[in-house]
Amino acid sequence: MYWFCLIVLNVPVYLAIGWLLFDSKSNAADTFFDTTVAVMKAILIPRIVRVLLEIDDDDALGLFEIGIFFISCIAITYGEHYLLSKHVFA
Repeated sequence: MYWFCLIVLNVPVYLAIGWLLFDSKSNAADTFFDTTVAVMKAILIPRIVRVLLEIDDDDALGLFEIGIFFISCIAITYGEHYLLSKHVFA
């Protein structure tokens, strides 16, 4: 049950990590919302669909950055779970 609480409470942390990873100076989005939308498009829309619908792929994010994003979010959540289970709920 507290896994769900950890995930919900970490949403601002996940957004901050995404903003740091994907909002570079070379292709910075106008707002934080634009960056979040670009990340969600890259995650949720498969490449073949982007090609078929002729969605501009110049701003598409690489899979490496998305993988780092997911690994860091999982690592933070697992680390908090480990600390809570070892020190608080022990």
